[in-house]
Amino acid sequence: MRRLPVPLLPAWLRWLGVAAVAGFVFVNSVLVAPPPDPVIPGKFDFVPLDKWRHFLAYAAIAYALAYALADSERQRTELAVGVFCVAMLYGIGIELCQWTIPNRFFSVEDAYANAIGAGLVVVWYAIEPYLQLRPLSSFVQASETDA
Repeated sequence: MRRLPVPLLPAWLRWLGVAAVAGFVFVNSVLVAPPPDPVIPGKFDFVPLDKWRHFLAYAAIAYALAYALADSERQRTELAVGVFCVAMLYGIGIELCQWTIPNRFFSVEDAYANAIGAGLVVVWYAIEPYLQLRPLSSFVQASETDA
């Protein structure tokens, strides 16, 4: 089976990416007031915009964690469960922080959106066997020999 080559950044850079994504989510969830959802008369929102924000934020956290752990020796199932749990604990922590801020509140609906977003990490672990994670240097060397 031919596997798709994917660059694997150095571990320190992958973990810096996790910190950057988690920091972005923290700042925009706790320190900055969220922008109001646009009001469009007659528009029916099956899923409000703020739930999409939660969904995407926690999917990003979970994927950043999964990529940071890409060279781990642990089983994929164990990694998937661990990444999901860490992302969820982070989300619960953020919701608890919001609970202490005036005009902000703990929301079970937000927690569900966080969980669904974090749960998307199973897609990464489903396709990972079809990927060949290689150090970035091997891509640079290959492009130099092609030139």
